[in-house]
Amino acid sequence: MGLIASFISLITGAVFCFGLAQIGITRRLALLAALATGLAAIGVIANPLETTPAEPLSSIGALSLILPAATDLSERAIAVVLLVGGTLGLLALAAVVPPNVEGFGALFGWLLLALTAALLSLTIPPLSFLTPLSWSLAVIAAHGALIAAGVDPTPDQLPPHLIAGGLAVVAVTGLIAASAMLPPDTLPPTALIGPALFGALALAGAPPFGGVRSAFTTAPALVAALISGLTLPTIGLGFIVRLLPHIPPLPASTGFIMAAVGAFGALGAAFTALNARSGRELVARHGVLQAGVVICATALNEPLAGLAAPALLLSLQLHAVAGGLVCAAIERLQGSDLLDGKQPTLQLPFIGLIWLITTATATGLPLTWSFWGWRWLIEAATSHHVWIIGPLMTAAVIGFAAGLPLLIRCWQGKTPVYTHWPEGMLSLPILIPLILAGFMPWLAWPLWLSWSPFAPPVMPAEPLAWPFIGTAIATGVVSWFLLRKANPYQTERVPEDPAVSPTWQGMGELLQGMSELADARRLFSLLGRGIDSVSSSLHTIMIIFEQRYYLFGVMIGLLAILFLMAQ
Repeated sequence: MGLIASFISLITGAVFCFGLAQIGITRRLALLAALATGLAAIGVIANPLETTPAEPLSSIGALSLILPAATDLSERAIAVVLLVGGTLGLLALAAVVPPNVEGFGALFGWLLLALTAALLSLTIPPLSFLTPLSWSLAVIAAHGALIAAGVDPTPDQLPPHLIAGGLAVVAVTGLIAASAMLPPDTLPPTALIGPALFGALALAGAPPFGGVRSAFTTAPALVAALISGLTLPTIGLGFIVRLLPHIPPLPASTGFIMAAVGAFGALGAAFTALNARSGRELVARHGVLQAGVVICATALNEPLAGLAAPALLLSLQLHAVAGGLVCAAIERLQGSDLLDGKQPTLQLPFIGLIWLITTATATGLPLTWSFWGWRWLIEAATSHHVWIIGPLMTAAVIGFAAGLPLLIRCWQGKTPVYTHWPEGMLSLPILIPLILAGFMPWLAWPLWLSWSPFAPPVMPAEPLAWPFIGTAIATGVVSWFLLRKANPYQTERVPEDPAVSPTWQGMGELLQGMSELADARRLFSLLGRGIDSVSSSLHTIMIIFEQRYYLFGVMIGLLAILFLMAQ
């Protein structure tokens, strides 16, 4: 009952936002969207556990049509974090909007529909007839949110997220259609599962499809965080994390390919992060890095890796929202989040501290909950695919170094500002659980990870040793920034000297070739041109029918009938 109330809350809120899109006060619409998302989160939490599987409405082949039902606690945590993160992001949007601004209701409507699609994908079996519906709704809502936010995609070119979303929907639809033609209790072959897995990676903007997130880096920080950082990765990576435990182990070659894609994709994302031009782009690249780590966890056929995958996915969700809040605060207070080497006017010490913890979460520093996911993954890799440890550790170090320029921007301003509302205060419900779970990992065991199919009898975590080491490392980094006398912005420059790129961006440009491991922008550009060519050819054919498309459809139908009769 609680789950039904959650969907009703989200859909009703979206209807109201669309209905009042032009005349409603923006802040009130944002608060309405936040209220709807918060009520949906309460509904998911309060929904009772079901000990018996849900009865299917009907069955076709090996697939059953099952309506959304309550999930176990191991998967429910991901849905709760999705909705809580959405609530905090929408509250931050409501708080920063001027009180008299009207319109933008469509933006919040699309955001609510995207969250609805993500919740639907988490409450149905991975191989369900409703899976293509949830993916299609998510892609449409993501693009609608971009347009409503004022982002103008590149003219005469399909946006990468639409190409990736279309390919993902086609791939998963093919897998489900093939499963429907198999006998009951039969799993589809790996040749069909592989394309669906890579379609899910494309939808999530995970390696090697990190370029899918490129359009979102020009959107407002919180909108980008809620769509490309939270919703789409939850759907795509959640599909993989939930599917693999219910199918036989992947062949060794498929596992090797996925491990290589994840490890070297994470490394390529770290190199790309060095070349980030803004805080939003940096947060997006850190998200791609974490997605690569999740891929590695799903590729290893080890119980510890199966335990690490949901732990890392939850960290990715929280990092996306916290990173969006940090970039929104920097853009609002300093006027821009560009990493151009210019010293900002205002100093943001508290926001810088939040960013330090957020970067530690992205790179598995022994300070937050993500460390345990990284540790379980590395331990599992010692038994299978030990070669991924090197790229992953290198990606973690470079990824943390790539986050330092934004930290410098926060801490090396001229005038300190101690404004903590709204972004700083709204980050606390995200960061406090991450830190507590990092120090006391057993807090996440009884109500979450112990319900995982791969859960051992006892949680594999030492409660004190590594978090204290992480605290010492973090304290050293913080002290170095606070106590050093040199200011990177206070360097003397001869006026006649030509402008130079900051050091970190120069490194990113030198290593730009490695970034192709995580960013397939050229591939999507070629696909976009190919789709444009096909559409132009179809348009030429349509001219024969004087652009009466129904005549073309009738002709195709007649040809199909003749072909069937000839058989």
